[in-house]
Amino acid sequence: MAVNTDEVQKNALVIALAVFTVVISGVVFLALTYDFSTHNLYGLLFLLALLCCGLLAKNVYDVASTSHLIEPSAAGATQLASNQSMYLQLYQKSPIPYFVVSPNGIVNSANTAAARLLGVQHKNLVGTDLFAIIDTNNAEHKDTLIKKFTSGVGISDELVRLNRADKREVWGMLSLFAFTDSSYRKQGLLTLVDITKQKKAEDAKSEFVSLASHQLRTPLAGMKWSTELLEMDSPETLTKRQRKYMDRLMESIARMSVLIDDFLRVSRFELGNFTAEHQPVQLPDLINAILEELDSKIKQKQLRVQTNFDPAVTTIVSDPNLLRMTLTNLIGNAVKYTPASGQVQVSYRGDGGMLRFEITDSGIGIPLVDQEQIFSKLFRARNAVKDVPDGTGLGLYIVREAVSVLRGKASFISEEGRGTTFTVQLPLEVG
Repeated sequence: MAVNTDEVQKNALVIALAVFTVVISGVVFLALTYDFSTHNLYGLLFLLALLCCGLLAKNVYDVASTSHLIEPSAAGATQLASNQSMYLQLYQKSPIPYFVVSPNGIVNSANTAAARLLGVQHKNLVGTDLFAIIDTNNAEHKDTLIKKFTSGVGISDELVRLNRADKREVWGMLSLFAFTDSSYRKQGLLTLVDITKQKKAEDAKSEFVSLASHQLRTPLAGMKWSTELLEMDSPETLTKRQRKYMDRLMESIARMSVLIDDFLRVSRFELGNFTAEHQPVQLPDLINAILEELDSKIKQKQLRVQTNFDPAVTTIVSDPNLLRMTLTNLIGNAVKYTPASGQVQVSYRGDGGMLRFEITDSGIGIPLVDQEQIFSKLFRARNAVKDVPDGTGLGLYIVREAVSVLRGKASFISEEGRGTTFTVQLPLEVG
């Protein structure tokens, strides 16, 4: 309950004045009834008594004005103890695993959920090495997490695998933040959210996509070969309508082949078994080969294609498959989403130890509301869905994953209706 300080001080002043009045009245009464004319000492005693009355009144005022602090202090201490007990119970009984760790990663405290998640007794968890409990898909990722924590940098929502004594597969989403306790010691608060079910479901989905894609390739190849043989064996016997149907069939087979290839690539990225195999790559030859593959579409739409290659960089060391995958998707999208008689520019140059690719088009652009999700899996901008219905929404996701494996980064700038520029930066290793 809040205390009105002004009112308390006013009451204290009233009490002090009352005490002063009573005491000084007694002194005055004594002075009037007693004869001090023959005794100078009595006059001195009168002055001394007057001074004592003032000091007594002041003491009463001080006591009265500070007495209200006694009860709130006791109440505050009680409230503090209650809060500490409440937070301790929340920590221990929370369904989310919590750990308090030292700066070098030793577990100082853990709640019941943490012990349950790791499959150990609570008493055996304290004193263990946190970074021996968790693991990641690669050692480099784990080293990065350790360096971040020991440097005081917060870690948020990192996927880790937990090493249980019973070898059961458990996955968690880890967050770890540094703080200073009441004794001014540096500590770390770690939370682990169990996502084992979600992770297994995602892995099963990726494995299913991979298996299904592999199984679909065989009948698709048979369809393609049969169609090509039919065209070669009896081209003169096909009517105009039959030729039209054959062309549609070949286009459908080509689109299905691209779709299956995209699913295979995505599944390999998500399963983590897509590793870069570096070797010399002739950049002008690679880009010209991609443009040649797209030549029929470029001519059909009468696009102007400009290239600008850095003469100082012709051969680099990189993964040719990942690099081709990246550039094919970006250049293909530029051609696909640029209206007839538009323009596409493809360029690269060395830039301070990095190789910088830029693919610019005068196409439909990306709406501002869609730009944040443009690299997401199975996502297509709303104007792309409207203007060019044919698309899987996997191309830019594949670009992002491929560039990540190559230790680079992809970005873009775009304005709806005015075009887009995609930029890919990769470590420049000259061959």
